[in-house]
Amino acid sequence: MKNRILVIDHNSKFSDNLLELSKKDYEFYSAESVEEGIKLIREKFPDLILLDLKLNNGINGIDILKEIKMIDAFIPVIMITDNGSINTAVKSAKNGSENYISKTSSPYEMKSLFDKTIRSKLNKQKSIEIKQEIEKPFFNIVGSSEAVKVINEKINLVAKSPITVLITGESGTGKELVARQIHLKSERSNEVFVAVNCGAIPVNLIESELFGHERGSFTGAVQRQLGKFEIAENGTLFLDEVSELSLDAQVKIMRVLQEKEFERVGGNKTIKTNTRVIAATNKNLKNLVDARKFREDLFYRLDVFPIDVPPLRERKEDIPELIHYLLYNISIELKMLPPKFSNDTVELLKSYDWPGNIRELINYLTRSVILCAGKEITQEMIARSLIDCHKKDFFVPGNISLKWKEMNKQRKNAAEVASRKVEAEFAKKLLEKFDGNVSRAAEYAGINRTNLHKMIKRAGL
Repeated sequence: MKNRILVIDHNSKFSDNLLELSKKDYEFYSAESVEEGIKLIREKFPDLILLDLKLNNGINGIDILKEIKMIDAFIPVIMITDNGSINTAVKSAKNGSENYISKTSSPYEMKSLFDKTIRSKLNKQKSIEIKQEIEKPFFNIVGSSEAVKVINEKINLVAKSPITVLITGESGTGKELVARQIHLKSERSNEVFVAVNCGAIPVNLIESELFGHERGSFTGAVQRQLGKFEIAENGTLFLDEVSELSLDAQVKIMRVLQEKEFERVGGNKTIKTNTRVIAATNKNLKNLVDARKFREDLFYRLDVFPIDVPPLRERKEDIPELIHYLLYNISIELKMLPPKFSNDTVELLKSYDWPGNIRELINYLTRSVILCAGKEITQEMIARSLIDCHKKDFFVPGNISLKWKEMNKQRKNAAEVASRKVEAEFAKKLLEKFDGNVSRAAEYAGINRTNLHKMIKRAGL
C-alpha cells in the first residue's frame, strides 16, 4: 500500500518534479489552490501534506497550516520553502508543522524526510495507544489463601520465560491481573502490556484490531491503523476470551505464534513480531476442540503453561484482605473517604457466594465508597438503606429464621437485593455528576460503557 502525499503549491513545476521522485513508493495528489487542497484532505486522507509557505493571492501558508490542523491534528505537514524563507519555515514549526524542505533539495533528501515523517506519525499513534494502556487502573493479586500462593508460585516460575501462558477461570476472577503480574515480573516489564477482549470485538473487525489495516482495505478504513501486535511489540499481548475468536482468526493467531510474523489487513508487507502472548478463557477449550469450535493446534500452542484461577467462593478467607486493599485503592481513585466496615459486615460479605467474583466485589465496594464515604457500614445500615424490606424472605436483623435452609435463602436474597439497590444509586449519581454523558461517566468510573448502559436500563433511569 503506497503512502499518500498531498502537495498544496501554486508552482506546478515543483509538483511535477515530485511526481518523478518515486512513483512506486508514494501516491501523489496536487492542489494549486487552498480550496482544492482542503477538498483533497477530506477526500483522500493523506499520510503527509507538503504545503508551500507562499501561495497565490498573497495567502500565507502558516494560516492554511492552522486550518489543516483543525481538520486533523495528526496529519503531518512539511513546509515547502524557497532558499530565502528558511526563517519563516522554522517559525511555522510553532504552529504545528513537522519540518520544512527547500524546493532545491535533492530527491534523496526529499524521500528521506518524507519516509521519516510518515514513520514518526505511526510512532506517535503507537505512543498514544501505549499511554492509554499504561493509564488503565491496575490492582494486585491479594490474599493469603493456599490458592493464591499456588498462583503466585506459578507466576514466578513462568515470568522469565518467553513461552505462551493460558489462564483459565470464571469471569471476574482476576485472570488479567495474573497476566499483568507475569508481565511485570518478566524481562519485558519495561515494555507495554496490551489487553484485548476478543469477545467484545465484532467478528469482521477482530483481524484489523489484532493485526492492523491499511487505508482503503475495507469500508471506513480511511487511514492506516496499527494493530495490537505492533503496539505490544517487545511487550506482552493479553488475549482475553480467546475462545470467542473465529476459526479464521485462530488460523492467523496460530501463524503468528509459529512464524512470529503477520501482515496488516489489506497489506502485503510481512511484519516480524517479538510480542509475548498470554491468553485467557472462562470456557473449557478442550471441550470446544472436541466440538470443532476451537483449533486443536492452537489449543496446544496456547496451553503450554496453564494457570487456573479459582472463583472467590473457593477462597473466602481472602475477602477481608481484598476489602481492605480494594477500599484503599478505590477511595484514592475516586478521591473520597472510604466507608468503614464492621467485623459483622465483613462476615456477612464473606457468607455471600459472589457469583461475579472479584469484579462483583470491586463494583460493590465502588458503590459503597460513592454512597457511604466516611461512614461506618453495619448490618443494620445495609438492612435499613440497601435492602428492599418489602420483599419476602429477605434478611433483616431481628427477623432472621432459625431454620438453616430458610436463613441461607434470606442471606443470599439480601445480598442480591442490596447489590441491585446500590447499582441503581451508583448509576443515578454518575449520570447526575456528568449531566447524562454516559461515555464520560463510564470513563470516570472505570467501567465499560456497555455495562453502564445495562446498569442504567436495569435501574429504569
